[in-house]
Amino acid sequence: MFNTKALFARALLALTLAVGAMPAFAGPLYKVAIDTTSFATARFLDLQFLGLGSAGPATAHVTGLGGDFTGFSLEGEATGDLPGGFTIGNGGGFNAVLLDLQPGGLFQFEVSFDRADLGDGTTFSIGLLDETYENLLGALVRIELMPGMADVVDVPNGAVNVTAVPEPSDWALLATGLLLLGVTRRYARR
Repeated sequence: MFNTKALFARALLALTLAVGAMPAFAGPLYKVAIDTTSFATARFLDLQFLGLGSAGPATAHVTGLGGDFTGFSLEGEATGDLPGGFTIGNGGGFNAVLLDLQPGGLFQFEVSFDRADLGDGTTFSIGLLDETYENLLGALVRIELMPGMADVVDVPNGAVNVTAVPEPSDWALLATGLLLLGVTRRYARR
């Protein structure tokens, strides 16, 4: 006998699993907050996105910029502006956004990644530079994007806070799983 409800439940589960597999091509969203109150000589925030060796194509999207940014400059495969955000590719060479800032404040933004799991991987790093472009603390944040592995987020300085935000597909997978669990329990009681 043909059971429409069972077919629908299986189709919904297959769709959910397909949507849940999509994060392999798009990484999570990271919220970054940098407190520069103890760095009076800081003048620039340096965002770099560099492919390693034979890295597959990837893109970093920097949005939601907050803080007293006064200007910017772009290098390599970087495009965008302060109000709309920036897109940085990981192609050959040096790819970066250099943000001019007024020191002593809180600066924040969100970064997400589109990538194919190919090659050697890509690194997104954030540095704080003085007026002579000298790096004050090394990398404030390093996010390693390696094929087939979870992102590695390294935050060696306490002045920086990085929070991963779950993707909508993760929420959809959880919601569908809970819905299917509820439906299964309801029919089990009958």
